[in-house]
Amino acid sequence: MNESTMMAKAYENQSPRNTSWKADETFLTKRAALGKTWVVDLKGASSAEILCMRTFQGSVNRNVARLYLINSDHERFGTADRFWIEEYERQGWVEIAGHLTIEEALLKFGSEMDGYVAATGKEPWSIHAATVMAILKNGIVAPDEVAIKLKNSGWKELDSLCGRWSDAVSAYNEMVKLHRADLAYPGLALVRPSEGLWDFVVQQQIMPVFSRPKHDTWEGVARIMDTYPGKHILYGYVSDDTVEEEIAVERASSSGKYLVPTHEVSNLSYHSVVLGNSPLLPVERKTNEAIPELDLSQVNVAIAITDGDNLQVPILQYPLPEFWNTEERKGIPLGWSMGVSLSTLAPGIWEYYRKSIRPNDEIVSIMGIAYVHASTLPEPSAYFDATFSSMTDMGLQTLWSLDSSLTITDEPLWDVLENSPARSVLKGVLVGYGPSIDKAFRRDTGTPVLITQNGYSEDAARIKERIEAIIDMDPSERSPVNFFMATNWSTNAEDLYRTLKPLEERGVRFLRPSQALALMPEIKGKARSSVEMTAAPGFCLPAGFVEQFGSPILSSPVLAEINNPIPVPILVTVEGPMVGTTVACTAVVEIDVNSLARDFLANRVLPVVEGYGLSEEFAAFAWMKLTASEIQVELPMTDNHTSWDILEVTSGDSKVSAVHMGRSLRIALDGFSSDSRVSCPSIRASVTFSAKVPLVGDQEPIHFVIQPEVVTFDFSLTVGIGEEDGPLVGGIKGRMVGTGAQPLMDAVLGG
Repeated sequence: MNESTMMAKAYENQSPRNTSWKADETFLTKRAALGKTWVVDLKGASSAEILCMRTFQGSVNRNVARLYLINSDHERFGTADRFWIEEYERQGWVEIAGHLTIEEALLKFGSEMDGYVAATGKEPWSIHAATVMAILKNGIVAPDEVAIKLKNSGWKELDSLCGRWSDAVSAYNEMVKLHRADLAYPGLALVRPSEGLWDFVVQQQIMPVFSRPKHDTWEGVARIMDTYPGKHILYGYVSDDTVEEEIAVERASSSGKYLVPTHEVSNLSYHSVVLGNSPLLPVERKTNEAIPELDLSQVNVAIAITDGDNLQVPILQYPLPEFWNTEERKGIPLGWSMGVSLSTLAPGIWEYYRKSIRPNDEIVSIMGIAYVHASTLPEPSAYFDATFSSMTDMGLQTLWSLDSSLTITDEPLWDVLENSPARSVLKGVLVGYGPSIDKAFRRDTGTPVLITQNGYSEDAARIKERIEAIIDMDPSERSPVNFFMATNWSTNAEDLYRTLKPLEERGVRFLRPSQALALMPEIKGKARSSVEMTAAPGFCLPAGFVEQFGSPILSSPVLAEINNPIPVPILVTVEGPMVGTTVACTAVVEIDVNSLARDFLANRVLPVVEGYGLSEEFAAFAWMKLTASEIQVELPMTDNHTSWDILEVTSGDSKVSAVHMGRSLRIALDGFSSDSRVSCPSIRASVTFSAKVPLVGDQEPIHFVIQPEVVTFDFSLTVGIGEEDGPLVGGIKGRMVGTGAQPLMDAVLGG
């Protein structure tokens, strides 16, 4: 019986960690034991050799983790790989047995394998299929020249999958059909051959596939994903750009999958074991910590770094000298986003951050247990229950959600979130990766919410400019508290500390996110699905409930934006002669249908997109369609006329009618659609009418006034990215009401 088998038997009855929910069951097939560790540097290895070694590592670490890989050729990742194994050894959590070359490692542990499965990088799907067969046949994956080397070294070929399938989807479908029940984990991993997750895929026995929404394989792979059970993890990643990201996360969420971005993470088969049997401890906070009172004469700012739901960030990026371990870290308060999956998938790494946290640091739970659009999950309550349970276990108080639905104050998803049994841990919510019409609001239930005021791709200098703009504002116009995100790929903690700390001398008070949320006063949110405000003259707003449809990713920002009044889109003028005591004039109604959608797209939609830093990418695919129906234009008149005649109605191709309603002229128009993608003819209609105003004796001249028009219409506002029948299409519909800016006529009669 070899070391792996003996230690596995010793640990096979081990209990899950002390979590308040089924964390191990959700994320893992099992947690291996920890043995004496051998370290291999992959320096100089080919891509085929690296892939082979990662699948080899997964097999070696299947029951007992003993193999750790460092990729020195990747400067940043290699630095992080080295940091963790050295930190583990410093803490006494692991014992390093020695260092091996690739050849020495294959020789030392090769006897535990039954052979190799040949594949080729020319057919990447053969690598995914070979991984499945290697899991089942106790082998490793040998792409291209590696297979030749292993064969020449005496290894047995268990199978060869080169040339077996002509396309990826056929390979994946066959593997799923034949072997999904043979693999231990009931989920998928979307991973490229060149990425780092393969050791974990092999160790945990996860079905590997790959696609992207812009690939011709996407629908086939997405259909496979749909068949897997919800409330399990989708490992790897789903996109190469933001358009793909929105499509893929929406599809994954709608089928109940919990995406944990892990594609670039190396050594997860090892990290998941270190301290895996030790108690999970929460972040230590000062129990009597006083929160400073809110001072509105200061600019109150909270900043948090993205993108910690991607485990690459806390595992391979934060350890670098310019992030968590910078000497500047004694500077301003800063939030550090981390996915709570870290405490289960890398317990030793979580313990390192927990223990080394400083007073100005706050670990923020970004996206909870996984990257999802909670608004499209079949069971969002299960997601929130697991998220808040995990936050309780870890001692985290702030949730950072990217779900744009939560920018809407009365969004029903808030009720699901706040009714979670474990919700008591939550002290406040950060929302978004881009601005909305609200900067901050407090729910009627008391939950404080901060919405980021900046977008993607902003470095420390740009964030400084934004804060300086707030400094220059009148204090009465500032938000009491302000939240900015610092994207991990655009800046680093060292730059933030050095660039922003001098602003303290100009009246800026930096706060941890939880402090900013706790200090926030009562602020009513403007973005609502039931609009009760009245627009100022010249503008219009929805009246009453506004229904969302399609993708919440798009419908929620559009709903928030429509809570900002828009100019009345219908131009009404009144012209004509006045003869004695009779008013004879023409009301002209004009609708520039062609420019309506284009102007709204350019002036309202794309600025929101630009706030996310995505305008260049989204603008190439974004479109907008406004459909209006039941259009009525009412012209209120003074009550000093005794007779009324509608003389003529002209409307071109549009159907128009007019009727005298008491003191008003009501004009009804056919509906129309304005589409930013096509040219649309304008609408022009005119109604000629007369009204007689009697004068008595020598009375003074009187005014005949036509008040500002009242415009109402039903509307449907649709925003799309890409095809109209595609997944990124959403919008809102409701009833729009507005009034003109000034009276249409003020005529002097008589005299």
